[in-house]
Amino acid sequence: MIPATIPEATKSGAEKRLFDILREKLDESFILFHSFNLLTQNKQSKFIDGEIDFLIFSPELGFLILEVKGGNISYDGSQGIWYQNEKPMRASPFSQAENSKYKLADFLRKKLGHAPGCTFAHAVCFPDIFAELKDLPSGADARICITGQKLPRIHEVILEIVGSYRGERDTSLTEEEAEQIQQILMPYCEYGTSLMDRIGQEEQVIFRLTEDQCRLLEFVSRYKQALIEGGAGSGKTVMAVKKARELALQGNKVLLLAYNKLIGENLAAAVSDLTNVTASTYHKFCMDRLREAGMLPEQVDTPDYWVRQIPEAFARFISQHPIKYDAVIVDEGQDFRVEYWVTVTEMVKEGGYFYIFYDPGQNLYGIEPQLPINKEPFVLPDNCRNTQKIYDKLKQYSSKLLRLHIDAPEGEPIEEITIPNASVRRRKLGKILHDLVNNKGIDRNRIVILGGHSMEHTCIGDNPVIGSFHITETMEDGPNTINYHTYMKFKGCEADVVILIDVDKKDERWANPISLYTAISRAKHLLYILYC
Repeated sequence: MIPATIPEATKSGAEKRLFDILREKLDESFILFHSFNLLTQNKQSKFIDGEIDFLIFSPELGFLILEVKGGNISYDGSQGIWYQNEKPMRASPFSQAENSKYKLADFLRKKLGHAPGCTFAHAVCFPDIFAELKDLPSGADARICITGQKLPRIHEVILEIVGSYRGERDTSLTEEEAEQIQQILMPYCEYGTSLMDRIGQEEQVIFRLTEDQCRLLEFVSRYKQALIEGGAGSGKTVMAVKKARELALQGNKVLLLAYNKLIGENLAAAVSDLTNVTASTYHKFCMDRLREAGMLPEQVDTPDYWVRQIPEAFARFISQHPIKYDAVIVDEGQDFRVEYWVTVTEMVKEGGYFYIFYDPGQNLYGIEPQLPINKEPFVLPDNCRNTQKIYDKLKQYSSKLLRLHIDAPEGEPIEEITIPNASVRRRKLGKILHDLVNNKGIDRNRIVILGGHSMEHTCIGDNPVIGSFHITETMEDGPNTINYHTYMKFKGCEADVVILIDVDKKDERWANPISLYTAISRAKHLLYILYC
């Protein structure tokens, strides 16, 4: 009996009495469902729902759908209406049972992928009627109607009714088929507790915390020029985009700049719908205009080319062809050198807006920030990106006191593993990816692998295929592609799942605490660290 006892909320006294009789008279070869709800679709793909008073299932016999009506029952042939206790019924109880039978058969066919070979029968029970049923309408038959007189031998009656429907092709179900159907009718479902569910719940909290912190922009709006300082995960990039969009929608011509290529691409995508916003990296912005003017220095991949030649060439260009914006917004300003600021400040229209978002704790390139705005910064107080677990690890490598919002989600434990052998470390990476994608249902696009060197100089090596996954550092896309970046390239970006590989304090790329601070803070929900 499912449920094991009839719910107290059951209003029908007839159903309550029949529940006890069925439990007493039928043996354990039957599974009985009381008040079985069914949701399926019609031919037009519209949802139709229904409730079966009693669904009786036997692997040997098949199914019997039983519609129960207590009290006085009558039928008015002149109107074609059935009555229960002198109140008109919505539909014929026989039609109700028949429709439920076809809905159930269709439901199981869709779930199984084929029609079950067992019998589907329907019947009506009038437990308060003891007289012989006569003059029934054409849609009813006394042989499929169980009256109070028949209840003492209900087991035998059920066998007779199902037998009267049994066709030549109907068969008993095998043990495997019966088990499949039972799992469909009695699934065990637990929602809201999977890893994907937990990440989704955490994401809602993080989004709200970031939105709350963005309210600081309302105060910043009182100032035409401002420094906004925030640690990793404080929402600087989100705020930079919001400010750019806000000013653009007011009719201003806006320039939105970053140093990092990936951030530049993300910024451009975030404002692509606004024609009066230009978003780019500093160097791409300069080089595009120098190239158009035929003034781009011949490219030599040396630090001097990027640090001195491009800024100087662009300074000469704008001295001859001034470029002015109503608003200039810089993200990750700690990465900009003095040479860059010379040209950036020249592009701010007199009396225009100038905002610099920066994090002195992520100064990977060892540049002493010389920001061109001589004012006290507005400080973003809270980390809004990371879970408590990741934050606890992150603050070990921070040069400044970090603060996590009190409502930040706790998150999953960080998995830290030391594997000295590179090939074993590579296999472990494959197992982590397999577990995340194939077992836990994490979309591969939410995962990033970070290291300190180009991919060929990591445990991944020159073979990008690990298990069923293809690891790429060129942002190409494919069915099972996972992106790899150096943590320097990924600075300022974020991912739901971050896997740090080949972390070695003896390696100069990992020796500086800023390196781990930057890399760890990229992870929003899940973090794996594979040490050498």
